[in-house]
Amino acid sequence: MSQAPQAHLQEAFLKASLSRARLEMFAQQARSQQHPQEAELYDALAASLKVHARRFLMLMRGKLGDVAANLDEARQEMLPGLLQGYAELVAQADQAGRRVEGTALDQSAQVAQRQGELAKALAEGGREAGPYLVCSICGWLATGNAPERCPVCGAVHEKFQPVA
Repeated sequence: MSQAPQAHLQEAFLKASLSRARLEMFAQQARSQQHPQEAELYDALAASLKVHARRFLMLMRGKLGDVAANLDEARQEMLPGLLQGYAELVAQADQAGRRVEGTALDQSAQVAQRQGELAKALAEGGREAGPYLVCSICGWLATGNAPERCPVCGAVHEKFQPVA
């Protein structure tokens, strides 16, 4: 029995997204090791795969809603779904004794909780002042200034990068 078209698109999206993330890591490593030509190629390959992933996602989901509908989807469906999925994966990792994996997943769950708080605040007409900054270790989002230490992973404030 063949897969439904949606399943094919999901698989293509997953592969493009994973490959893009890995290529971005390759580029970062190449830059840190003084290989600018390789970094440039990895960045270009990642950008191309971003186009693929976006296209597959659009085919799966259809058109986007207006700003308010997209915010509602993010805070009522996407972020709670991530939080629930991470919680299940944490339990599985803990049960299997995979502590490092469980810690990373638990930190991701904490970040998803924070993301939900930020989306809720914006939906209710407020927003924490200042630009967003992301912890390059765990993904925690700060607003305004970076904290001295990340509240999730403990990274120093230099690990926070402005969101472009």
